[in-house]
Amino acid sequence: MSRRIAFGLAVSLVLVASCEAPPQRGAVAPEPPPPQAHFAQVTAHPDDDLLFMNPDLAEGLRSGNPTTGIYLTAGEAAVPDQAGYGAARQEGTRAAYAQMARKPNEWLRGTMPVGNGRLAEVDALRADPDVKLVFLNLPEDANPQQGPHALSRLRRDPALTVTTTVPAGAAVQHPQPFDRRAVVESMTALFDAFQPTVVRLQDDHPDGRYQANWVGVNNHPDHVAGAALAKEALAAHRPRALSPVVVTYRDYNVADTPSGLSDEDKGTTREAFAAYVPHDVFAHGAIYRSWSDNSAYRWPRRGRWAARSEGGAVQAFSVRAHGLVRWTRTPQGVWSGPEPMPHPEPLRPQVSLLGEDRGQPVLVAQSEDGARILILRSDRSGNWPRRWEVVDAPGAVDPAQNGPPAAAVDADGRIVLAVKNAAGAVSIRRELSPASLRWEPWTDLGGADVQDGVSIVPDGGVQHVFAATRGQVLHWRLPRAGAAGAEVVPIGPARPAGALAERDRDGLIRLLVRTDRNGELVERTLTPHGWRDAPATSPGPGGIGDPVAAGPGPRGFADLVRVARDGGGHVHVADRAGAGWTDVGGAVTDHPAVVVEHNGAITLIGIGFDGGLVVNTGAQGSGGLRFAGWRPAVVQPAASVAAAD
Repeated sequence: MSRRIAFGLAVSLVLVASCEAPPQRGAVAPEPPPPQAHFAQVTAHPDDDLLFMNPDLAEGLRSGNPTTGIYLTAGEAAVPDQAGYGAARQEGTRAAYAQMARKPNEWLRGTMPVGNGRLAEVDALRADPDVKLVFLNLPEDANPQQGPHALSRLRRDPALTVTTTVPAGAAVQHPQPFDRRAVVESMTALFDAFQPTVVRLQDDHPDGRYQANWVGVNNHPDHVAGAALAKEALAAHRPRALSPVVVTYRDYNVADTPSGLSDEDKGTTREAFAAYVPHDVFAHGAIYRSWSDNSAYRWPRRGRWAARSEGGAVQAFSVRAHGLVRWTRTPQGVWSGPEPMPHPEPLRPQVSLLGEDRGQPVLVAQSEDGARILILRSDRSGNWPRRWEVVDAPGAVDPAQNGPPAAAVDADGRIVLAVKNAAGAVSIRRELSPASLRWEPWTDLGGADVQDGVSIVPDGGVQHVFAATRGQVLHWRLPRAGAAGAEVVPIGPARPAGALAERDRDGLIRLLVRTDRNGELVERTLTPHGWRDAPATSPGPGGIGDPVAAGPGPRGFADLVRVARDGGGHVHVADRAGAGWTDVGGAVTDHPAVVVEHNGAITLIGIGFDGGLVVNTGAQGSGGLRFAGWRPAVVQPAASVAAAD
């Protein structure tokens, strides 16, 4: 039996095992197995993951966790030798993955069934078979034989059938027909077989202000259609343990925005792409460097998804592929969860938990299409109702261009919302009175070129709103009624790649700005008399996205606690402006949350690579912050969490 045939048989057995029948009615279902960390990324073309999902991709491979790359099209483009060019791009992908995994570029190539007699090629790295590449070989956008925009048309037209491209030397040596249903079913079969805990996707709602050359989609059409179809497949996927975390990455438009990556992280992407380039005759030019030197999450979670009540209980919320889940910690420190939370429609990843210290927390979320802000208010006993309040987002022709909401509670107990609206300005909306379920109309604060990631900081009767553009940071003061015009906050010669504001123990507001100067962090302090003269700077911690921050507790800390992830997901903390970063170990997906305990200790909360909740508690010692180490918040959930009601 050849290695190719043997490998194909082994993969087939994995798929069969993943599709076992559910237990008989009345039978006791066995406890689900503990989830094993497994990364999967779905991209339209070979090289998309290298350019847009690094350094996460490379560092995830080097962590030793299983990783599967799934490529929807052959990437053959409009060239005379499509079979040869598609094969070369796939060979470049194998070379790049071997480089990132730091293993010899030797692969076992086989096939696996993906439903209705169809096959996908599956390649496994010989030195580490948990590293796999899957090629479906659907026609690329520019394939002249299939007509333009084949994947986009397939997404729109359920009756359309296209035929796969066969790269030279492919393991699947014959063309195969695919309609829309077959594409979704094939990806679902792959998710069911590999059981990923973290799924990386491309951007299916690109920022409409950039990449106008891609008419109507502002991105490569294959990226948009492929990501949308992958989401459908995830919705049909049957996880055996936890529903996977989904991380979505911006694509071509990273070339239009400042990069917050460190030079080290840029080097990680450049090295991986350099292994791919010799195999792709078109992968040259300055535009590729503008992509490889910048990475950004399309919908980052930020750090407001967990909070502590006045009595010491903690709640943490996470949006997964199959809905919203919650973990809870008793005042005695016992965690439980995850439990599904009912919600009326798919959500974006960012949720904000407000007012825990007031005894009646409020959860703020947003519909996936950006058209609605969803609010859930707990009762006085801490119970969550099933019915969400729906607040219309700022009106727009394309509501998907509305950014995620920032939310705060003002001195009168009213919720205040702020968003980057579809026009690129900032809009706010306030409750008429606390818990009244009635809202003032949206007010446009102005601004232009605003990026996602607005912050609100309460200050007595005034709310401070901060937003970064591609060239500066804007600040508004909002009294109880009305608003003042925007002021520009000086941050020096660098451009902002993101901004975050938080209140410190001394009552002053700290503004943290990640810049395009090697990811450096610039910090400004707002006093009642204005901005302090000298900004504090510190080296960037690395990784993708903004840091998060938490105000100090009643004792134990003299300053705001800043928390960030490096390129490998390792968490770093700093307890004062301009201080160096301390690596507290562990690794988490996306942004951690920070909870300040009653005794002043800090609890870091993250989602591990296995999809479970992890926590790490630290206190102030003579040598600074000391953390006890990461541990699972819940060793084993009571039941599989596959979908919310």
